[in-house]
Amino acid sequence: MNVDELDQYIKDNCRAYDIFIEKAREDQIDRNSRRKVSKRFNDDKMERVAQKSWHDVVVNFHEKLKSDTLKKASPLRWKNFIEENEILESFEDSMAELEMSE
Repeated sequence: MNVDELDQYIKDNCRAYDIFIEKAREDQIDRNSRRKVSKRFNDDKMERVAQKSWHDVVVNFHEKLKSDTLKKASPLRWKNFIEENEILESFEDSMAELEMSE
């Protein structure tokens, strides 16, 4: 399973993305309010930063999941491993507990 497939699997099977992106957007709004007016990001830029942060989380998550066992495994094997070990539930919980800060 590549990073994009994992990203879509997460989005389809748990709320981690929704939880994270909401927190990332709130964080960007907060950071933006502290910037000088001339340096403030527009809404599109803040959204791109939030989406990039999500992508970074998924890449990191993928690297942690990718072991010798899963490295060359089929996407089905990845999905079975994730389900058997309740990984999405843990991932969603960690997104819920995540605190954004500088």
